[in-house]
Amino acid sequence: MTIDAPRRGRPTAQQRDERRRRMLDRALPMFLEHGYDRTTVEQLARSAGVTKRTIYSDYGDKAGLFVAMVSRLAAEVSDASASESDTLAGLAARIVFRTHSDDLVGLHRLVIAEAERFPDLARTFHELADQRHIERLAHYVHDEPGRHSAAVAEALFSQLLGAAHRRRLLGVTDAPTMSEAVDLATDALDKLGLT
Repeated sequence: MTIDAPRRGRPTAQQRDERRRRMLDRALPMFLEHGYDRTTVEQLARSAGVTKRTIYSDYGDKAGLFVAMVSRLAAEVSDASASESDTLAGLAARIVFRTHSDDLVGLHRLVIAEAERFPDLARTFHELADQRHIERLAHYVHDEPGRHSAAVAEALFSQLLGAAHRRRLLGVTDAPTMSEAVDLATDALDKLGLT
């Protein structure tokens, strides 16, 4: 059996998509290991097996890659195109499970640590992650009669993070299992009369 030599020239659309996925996959571990400021485009490129030029071409710069990474992570939690069988309880449990996970707690710590020097980083994180989750929660709360969906969704999001998330940020507790996430989400929904 012969192995085809790597193709020279322009990559296919599939190769470009795979390359972008690889850059996004490798970005979070690099940022968590080195911090935002100390992570270089060269390190990000080496980690993903691409050139610096590829990162600049696909994302503009390190900040652009960070934004794309946060946007993708948030979409994995509260994707606007979730199936119609999804429920408020299901979304709430996913938000707890992912936002309390080791990698997203690490990202949250990183953003807090870098917020004073990079305020745009914190704003971006809030808009692409927290605000996106609140908007998705509001979509489900909207179906509840007599509820002001935006305010209730924000209160629910606060309940989903709350003291448990603070303990995670401080390293006092471990990441919840999915079963524990469901319990925490159910408790938050109960407190707000959403069950």
